[in-house]
Amino acid sequence: MAIFRVLLATLALFLAYPPPVMAFGPGWVTQGSYVHQIAHLLFAGAMGFFIYQIHRENLKHYRGFRYLCYGAWFFVIWNLDAVIGHFSEWALENPVILGTGITRRLLMYDANSWLYYITQIDHFLFLVPAFYFFYRGLKTFAQESRP
Repeated sequence: MAIFRVLLATLALFLAYPPPVMAFGPGWVTQGSYVHQIAHLLFAGAMGFFIYQIHRENLKHYRGFRYLCYGAWFFVIWNLDAVIGHFSEWALENPVILGTGITRRLLMYDANSWLYYITQIDHFLFLVPAFYFFYRGLKTFAQESRP
């Protein structure tokens, strides 16, 4: 029982006084990279809760909320895509770009390197529609509120 109390007190101390970490830094697999991953998951969760609230309150019948809901779905997909991409980046064993200057080439040696590149390149497929739908939703609200 004493060991349990010591472990509980140690955990409480770490939770009360966490060490400072950066969300993104020079060494990628650091404490900051975990904070960055948690931020992606929290943002995805917040957008999921936003979608849930829109559906729960029956606000999807309004055009502005429909646009916001579409944008939130794209943000959820982008965040999950980013989490997968970061995990695949951590698992890369070799440098992925070889050579310098005009002789540079990509090293595509396994499925993980393909996953890494796909998740790095496809951001525009999710972020551009997400921001567009959020813009359309806010624009719709602004136009409807005018007399």
